[in-house]
Amino acid sequence: MATAAIPIRRTQEERSQATCRLLLDAAVDCLIEHGLQGFSTTIVADRAGVSRGAQLHHFPTRAALVAAAVEHVFARLTEDYERGFAALDEKDRSPARAVALLQAICLDPRHSAVLDLYAAARTDAELRASIVPVAARHRENVIALAGRYFPHAAGDEKFRLTLDLLLHAMVGMALARGFYGEDPSAPALAGLVEKLATDAATVSAQSLRGVRQPTATRGRKKRAPEKHSGGKP
Repeated sequence: MATAAIPIRRTQEERSQATCRLLLDAAVDCLIEHGLQGFSTTIVADRAGVSRGAQLHHFPTRAALVAAAVEHVFARLTEDYERGFAALDEKDRSPARAVALLQAICLDPRHSAVLDLYAAARTDAELRASIVPVAARHRENVIALAGRYFPHAAGDEKFRLTLDLLLHAMVGMALARGFYGEDPSAPALAGLVEKLATDAATVSAQSLRGVRQPTATRGRKKRAPEKHSGGKP
């Protein structure tokens, strides 16, 4: 006679984490489909299949839920990016490929939903206050990730400034695509962005090695001027 499997009971912490994940996934889906205008804690709780009381326990305000949803998006996008970069062959792990992957992440619907929130936060002080710290942490994480992948360039100011420029450019391109639709010049712009990353990393590597002296003068001592004793030579 077969013995029935005994179901494994989850701990309170595990149940709480599962509920939180359901709420965050539902919140992100809601933001993607309806934006902030169609977003409410009640709708999210219903969509997640979670009681209103449980939702309020985890996220007592709408702003808290939105901020947590943004952080949830950034964490998932970062995981996707790291998996994508790790899947590349060693020889293909170049600045250009890293930027190409980042561009794809910027066009992800989840990221587009976050950009919608950025726009709404311009005139919503409570929303801005809740998501600015989350966005700042994510930005630092992106910069730290670039430093981990390309350590030879991490300490170079030009590389850091170029990375800031690329991040701004890619966010702008994502916003433009959401507003205007597909741009025929997008592939050319993407190629330019990738070239900027490659050039910045190359210059940083050269700076790290230092400027070498020309072979003809390296190690040669300067001759001391001849001294004359009084009279004409």
